[in-house]
Amino acid sequence: MDNNQILSIVIGSYGVFLICCGITAVIFIGLKAKTALISGGISGAIALSIAFFVSCNAGWVPVAGLIFSLALFIVFSWRCAKTLFAVFKLIPLAHEDLKGKGIAFLIIALMAVVSLMVFAFQLILLLNNCSSSCKPL
Repeated sequence: MDNNQILSIVIGSYGVFLICCGITAVIFIGLKAKTALISGGISGAIALSIAFFVSCNAGWVPVAGLIFSLALFIVFSWRCAKTLFAVFKLIPLAHEDLKGKGIAFLIIALMAVVSLMVFAFQLILLLNNCSSSCKPL
């Protein structure tokens, strides 16, 4: 298996994971999480598209996948922190939304961690690809 095939499988699995996270949010939180379903679905579809183009050996696409996973890591980290602060505000009140916000925090945190892992894996593959194809002077 070459690096592009491995990269395609990783990014494709990441896309499926993102879609599943959106669906999971709606299952556990309800229709209040419809934005999670939409954002998970759209970002999952983009990741699946990137995986497809990586498998077709499009030269620029691995870099796009790297930028995409890094951007999602930044967004999910920001949303995770924002949701955690909302949870902290709801704890003393024992508010009815506390359970839903807690679940949302866990899902978003998982998405951030997986995004970071996918970014790191892609970076390792790209650097490995570059070092094996670049010849010293």
